[in-house]
Parts: sequence; structure tokens; C-alpha cells
Amino acid sequence: MDDHINETILLICDDEGRAMRLMAALDEARVNVIGPFTTAGLALAVTAHTHPTVALLASQTTGQRSAEQLAQTLQDNWGVRSMMLDETAHSAVETLGWRAPDEQVARVRQALSKAFAPA
Repeated sequence: MDDHINETILLICDDEGRAMRLMAALDEARVNVIGPFTTAGLALAVTAHTHPTVALLASQTTGQRSAEQLAQTLQDNWGVRSMMLDETAHSAVETLGWRAPDEQVARVRQALSKAFAPA
């Protein structure tokens, strides 16, 4: 069965170990990943040329903009919606326009859960 999801994820993460685990999990699920990026500026510059379908905010950014400000700018400039890796934090941004649709978030979470599931 082909479980490939048609997403290209812009990964925002300032923890190298966590970023590597996320990238490995997404690679195992055959999901395209761009990044990881630690600053909003770099993520925005790359987005202009790569056209991700969703941004995965795994941590705050290390630059001047917060992850939430980055998410808003991605939505405003390129129509790229975002999701937070932390499910509780993601649920808290329910009313914000940059939040990725639930179906898209579920596909990404499913890809991550399969890769992190015990063998």
C-alpha cells in the first residue's frame, strides 16, 4: 500500500537532534521536507523559491520573528499554512488564519506517528 502523502513540509526547528528525528520520520513516511530552519528570515527566503504546502513549527525561531509571526507571514505572502508540532499549542491557535486545515494536520501527524511507532 502506498502511504505517501502529497505534502512538502517547511521544517522550523532550533534543536538539531529533534530536527534530525523529525526529518528521518518524515523521510521514512516519504514526505518531502525543506529545512530545518532556525530563523524566520531564512525560512521566508527559501519559501519564496520552494513552495512548501505546510510549515511545521517544531520550536520557536531564533531570530527576530517568533514562530507565530513567521506563520502569519507565510500565510500572508505565499498562502502557506502552518501547524505546531505540539498538539496542545496547535489547538490553542484554532482561530488564527495561518493555522493549517485539520485534514492536512492529520496527514502530517499520521506520517510522524507511523515513523515513531514501536517496531
